Amino acid sequence: MPRRTHPAVLLVVGLLLVAGCSRSPEAQKIRHLERGDRNAAREQYQDAILEYRNVLRFEPRNQRALTQLGVLLYQLGELAQAFPYLLKAEELAPDASDIRLKLGTIYLFGGEAEKARREITFVLQREPENLDGLALLAAMAATPEEVNAAIQRLESARGDLGNRPKLHLALGILYLRKTDMASAERSLMEALAGAPKFAEAHLKLGDLYLRKGDVPQAEREFKAAAELAPIGSLARIRLADFYLASQRPDEAKRILSEIIRGAPAYIPAWRRLAEVSFQERNYDESLKALQALLKRNPSDLEGNLLLGRVRLAKHEHTEAIQAFQKVLKLEPRNPMARYQLGQAQLQAGNLQQARAELKEAISAAPNFTEPVLLLAELNLQAGAVQPAIEDLQSFLARQPTVFQAHALLGLAYLANREPARATEAFRTLQALGPKDPRGFYLVGIGLRAQGKTAEARNEFDAALALAPGYVEPLSQLAGMALAAKRADAALSRVKKQIALVPRSGGFQYLLGMVHLVRREAAPAEAAFLRATELEPTRVDPYVRLGDLYEGSGRYDEALAKVNDALKMNPRGLPAQMLLGIVYERKGDIAKAQQVYEEILAFNPRFAPAANNLAWLYSEHGGDKAKALQLAQLAKGLAPDDPYVADTLGWILYKSGVYQRAVGLLRESASKLPDEPVVQYHLGLAALQVGDKDGARAALTAAVSSPTSFAEKDKARKGLAELRP
Repeated sequence: MPRRTHPAVLLVVGLLLVAGCSRSPEAQKIRHLERGDRNAAREQYQDAILEYRNVLRFEPRNQRALTQLGVLLYQLGELAQAFPYLLKAEELAPDASDIRLKLGTIYLFGGEAEKARREITFVLQREPENLDGLALLAAMAATPEEVNAAIQRLESARGDLGNRPKLHLALGILYLRKTDMASAERSLMEALAGAPKFAEAHLKLGDLYLRKGDVPQAEREFKAAAELAPIGSLARIRLADFYLASQRPDEAKRILSEIIRGAPAYIPAWRRLAEVSFQERNYDESLKALQALLKRNPSDLEGNLLLGRVRLAKHEHTEAIQAFQKVLKLEPRNPMARYQLGQAQLQAGNLQQARAELKEAISAAPNFTEPVLLLAELNLQAGAVQPAIEDLQSFLARQPTVFQAHALLGLAYLANREPARATEAFRTLQALGPKDPRGFYLVGIGLRAQGKTAEARNEFDAALALAPGYVEPLSQLAGMALAAKRADAALSRVKKQIALVPRSGGFQYLLGMVHLVRREAAPAEAAFLRATELEPTRVDPYVRLGDLYEGSGRYDEALAKVNDALKMNPRGLPAQMLLGIVYERKGDIAKAQQVYEEILAFNPRFAPAANNLAWLYSEHGGDKAKALQLAQLAKGLAPDDPYVADTLGWILYKSGVYQRAVGLLRESASKLPDEPVVQYHLGLAALQVGDKDGARAALTAAVSSPTSFAEKDKARKGLAELRP
């Protein structure tokens, strides 16, 4: 007799079979797909995206999941993420018009017009009256002829398409492009008459009113679009952008915060909030937003790129390098990431890696201005003048109107001892910007290098006529007068300009320098003190004051004066900075260091204190790594200050980073030709990179100076060794 199975056993077996089926890959795929569809229907897009991605784990070419992922990411404005999914979906369903048109839109935004046209043409050949296709084709219209042709095509399609809001929207966009404001407004109003809740039409009306200068009406339209759109939508981002453009950042941040609270998974809101904080230099707030963004999407390309830029701004070059390298893993030919990585390597003192990254950026995007200019600057600093000239000439052949490229080319010609060609390059600047004083100033520099003193003086005067507060041309005029032994004329010219611009710290500094040449210590001191009051971040007047006090030995008098000022304003940066300088000149390094540290604790981005503290750490047995970090911070905050360049260059020299050091020291020595210590530093650095002629010239200048300095005997010894 056969054995019967107990009903309970059958039940257990059945349950096991069901459980086994539910754990099968096919069953799990179906469950994720169903959940994705439900979440999408409920507009829970991020949850839907997660489910569809789970489907692809089991079936990488599942058409439904690929299509939905592409469409949802596209709707969320994440076009870069949507693109690969839509591309795969197109392979599986080549006749799907919706997919092709979305790809066409992405191509259009990416500047790939021909690829966009190919997708649109495919759709319109099969569906000549496809309104989305016609609208996208209209969006591509750039020339007046294309705009008119698109308008005619849409108008002729009215009979077949009927009175559809999207048709009126497309016409409104075209008329707006044609600057036919009346027709554009009429078309957009017709779109809203047929669909009052058409958010995109409200957005375009907002753009129209902005162009007409009707800001209140534009705001109403942007608000209407935002209220009609989902909480996590580009319409709300557009409202935040409107507030940013209107100089109302608090309103913009309020809108972005509302989006984040209502749709915390909406990545564009986090990204825009991080961008706003970054632009405000609120780097900690930017980091906070980026960390939230990258927790949700660690591979977000724009988020990682911005993270690197924030780290770079905070002078955290190691972390910046890591962030940019992550971007390049996602997109190896990304020119912006290559350029930013080059800057990070430069900040880290890795000159060769920086140059390599800049070259990669230029290879990926030959017309990308910033890496071309930075690479040329690095070449000039390193003495590689000919490569800089060749790169700039090649770039200007493609982009002939880039002002800074012509300026750098002229400076390169000057470095190559070709002042006539330099002047010719600078003349181009005058043609590009006839109201820009920089062109006149640089032409003056070129003419002065040719010995054409009178003509140079006219150009410097012309620069000051255009920009009465421009320090550099006045410095040249004063220097020319002093070189001609006309100290009275130099003093008169500086005072004349100060009468026009009485609150210029740079002019007060020049006044002090002229008084020094005239051996008038008291008015020189007064001018330097006034310069520190007007522009507390300028390093040079503090240095000169320190020299004055050291030379006269008036340390106690200086300390009493500074302490009186601090009683009235304990946080007064000029007085605090001068206190540190007096202690430093007096030889009380510990107290000077303490003062600078207290300044930076209160104001971490105060360049003069960062520069001086870096020097003390470097020269008096302090933290060498901290010294380098502070010097880099000071250079970032005061990029044109020659004393800051000298500090960073000397610290890099002592660290063995000779190529980067010599570039910075050349920069400093060119601006401070009468500073023997700076010339001494340049001489040693030039010797290390094999530039014996440059070393000889710099050490000769140091030794020949009437000013004494501690290393003068070492400079003499080094110069003697260089002589044949």
